[in-house]
Amino acid sequence: MPANAYAILGLVSFGEISGYDLKRFADRSIHHFFWSPSASQVYSELRRLESMGCVTERRVAQRTRPDKRMYRITAQGRKELRKWLDHPDADLGVRKSTFLLKLFFRRDTSYQVAIDQLLARSRQLEQTLAEYEQIERDFEDVDDWLFPYLVLQAGLAKVNAEIEWISGALDVLRARLGGSEGRW
Repeated sequence: MPANAYAILGLVSFGEISGYDLKRFADRSIHHFFWSPSASQVYSELRRLESMGCVTERRVAQRTRPDKRMYRITAQGRKELRKWLDHPDADLGVRKSTFLLKLFFRRDTSYQVAIDQLLARSRQLEQTLAEYEQIERDFEDVDDWLFPYLVLQAGLAKVNAEIEWISGALDVLRARLGGSEGRW
């Protein structure tokens, strides 16, 4: 199965959940470091997992809305998830960044444009940092959510490291800007 299917299976492992609520759960959790699925991807993966016997579906009748479908992980699903979790992952998690790609090719633009874009990126990261810090404050019982908490700590470390890197990059560019404008 692709990693997306395991991500959905992992989210369902927290407890019975509707596809709609699963999408919201993904948007508040795993999208920070892995994937923000579309609603169609959520339902597609749920159908795949159901056909494989990894989740079951239970329909709940509703009066004012269409019936709700609730999904629960099965013993087979837990077995598949455990097998995936226990397998060592050699993937270093290649990070694709359009921002860094543009910075790499910036040699024929002004230093000031690069500075402005680094400042904008820093503001975005500060917002992300504030979101992560709020999530950290919302953890009531770290023991129940130990592994998501550890992942949050990794996210905080990465955001803080990038903010620190931007600060150093800005120092270099400002020093160069003071000397001569133009190419590197």
